[in-house]
Amino acid sequence: MRLHKQALFLANIQLGQGSMEARAILTACDRLNGILSNLDSKTSVLLRVNAMVVAALAYVLIINGSDLLQVGNSTLRLLGLVVGHASLIATIASCCFAFPVINIEGDFFGVSFGEKEGDPAALDEAVLARKSSTIARKVWFYGWAWRLAALGSMGFSLLALLATLHVK
Repeated sequence: MRLHKQALFLANIQLGQGSMEARAILTACDRLNGILSNLDSKTSVLLRVNAMVVAALAYVLIINGSDLLQVGNSTLRLLGLVVGHASLIATIASCCFAFPVINIEGDFFGVSFGEKEGDPAALDEAVLARKSSTIARKVWFYGWAWRLAALGSMGFSLLALLATLHVK
């Protein structure tokens, strides 16, 4: 079935031309889509923060190659290098966990994008189960992306604090 026909089928259900169960399932799907939309927005912001942290850490640790803790003792310098590189790795890993969250799903209520002809896809509890499964998977990925981003950002903050405290 073509995508526009599936959209029209769903609109007709919303307008009362379907069963009460079909309308309830469509309303539940809309609520689940709202959760996915919120998750997508949060992930987008998280990726922007990660981009700033990665850019700053990559510049300081790799491109510039400067020793932020020039006046510190060798133990403090080593701590700064370890914290900086660990923060960079955690932030990059956070991005890797965030990308599956913003991945576009390949169907619209059971109709694959680009599918040619056929009857409208069934609007049943299987649709809700698939959406719920998608949300659970994306929440898991987002949880790890957030934890790793927080770890990377805290490490970057610690590195900046150490550098600030040891500047002549």
